[in-house]
Amino acid sequence: MKTITLFVSLCIFSSSTLAYNDLSDTGLFDHFSDHNNHNNHNHQKPTFFRGWPHRDRQHENVSAKSHWARFRPLFARYSPQYPLWSDGTIKRRWIYLPGGSKIDTTDSDAWIFPVGTKLWKEFSVREGRKLRKLETRLLEKVEEDQWNMETYIWNERQTRATLAPDEGIKNAYPLGNGKFYDIPSKHDCEFCHSKAALDNGPKVTPVLGFSALQLSDDRDENAIHGEPLNGRMLTLSVLQNLGKTSTILDEMPAIPESDLAPLQRQVFGYLHGNCAHCHNESGLAEFTNTTNFFHSVKAKFVQQSGTYQTALGKPITNYLRPNGSPEYIIKPGNAAESALIYRMTEEYEEYTFDVPPWHHSAGFSLTVGVKMPFVGTNVIDWEAVDIITDYINHLPN
Repeated sequence: MKTITLFVSLCIFSSSTLAYNDLSDTGLFDHFSDHNNHNNHNHQKPTFFRGWPHRDRQHENVSAKSHWARFRPLFARYSPQYPLWSDGTIKRRWIYLPGGSKIDTTDSDAWIFPVGTKLWKEFSVREGRKLRKLETRLLEKVEEDQWNMETYIWNERQTRATLAPDEGIKNAYPLGNGKFYDIPSKHDCEFCHSKAALDNGPKVTPVLGFSALQLSDDRDENAIHGEPLNGRMLTLSVLQNLGKTSTILDEMPAIPESDLAPLQRQVFGYLHGNCAHCHNESGLAEFTNTTNFFHSVKAKFVQQSGTYQTALGKPITNYLRPNGSPEYIIKPGNAAESALIYRMTEEYEEYTFDVPPWHHSAGFSLTVGVKMPFVGTNVIDWEAVDIITDYINHLPN
């Protein structure tokens, strides 16, 4: 039996020869004045976009001038309602859409972005009263079937960010308790972004966290690690009213709430935002062939959610069951016997499984870590573990 390491097809990502050497070359700082000051909100107003809509505290009353906005470039901050856990770092995100372009939203679960789209995500940690920027990542669509993805590391003086090495940097910043923040390698990033929780995988988009559900105005106030919106952040209704989507949804998408399971919405949302980019019908975790944490915009009832259909009371596939793992993914009424909690909290164990005969890699075995996610984080998300544990324990047996 041969043994292989996990490998992802990366054909949609451009080579490093197309990379910018400095973050300042990516265009991020062209759109706001003081990028060094986290407490200065002047940078949130696009310098080239005079027709930005005014919204009240409920994010309504979009200006009639938005008719002209569809012809202009768009640069704005956004915040997904179910953010990815990244070892407790503080994040800021921006998107740029070229003038005259719009996102093809024909499939509300699979947005197709125009060429020239750029998305940035900045990671910081708090040091006393100040924030220290660690890295800023860029995702840019350079051709119809090609994306450029890079990471930029901030210097000690916090004045410049330069291109990270392809292999990343291990132990880049101490987080305490013997844990460190890693600057990911290109291969690490592509594990998650290469299949993007979509039916057609990387052929559509590697963008995560900028979607109809994540931007919905029907925002989950109890979302785990949810981040507050300010008046200049994009929501789905604003994006639609600016003419930046090809279709308009009749209602704002939301994960259904339940009187019988009051934590259901935030738990399903967390699994969607943190697990569904791999655990979906065609994602990187296709070896499971069963577990799907993706919540479709089209799902109006909880019974239509991937988590409900494939995880609640469902057993783990035998060839993906590590030694010591509980049998059921989520065992209602018993979090201690739920593999989901086991995989979120087991830090050190590894296991090897045989790739099933129906898979194109049949005949090989694969060794991976038990902990989920197995890349992108080194610190257990205990807040999420506690909430999900409470949710499972209160489910009817």
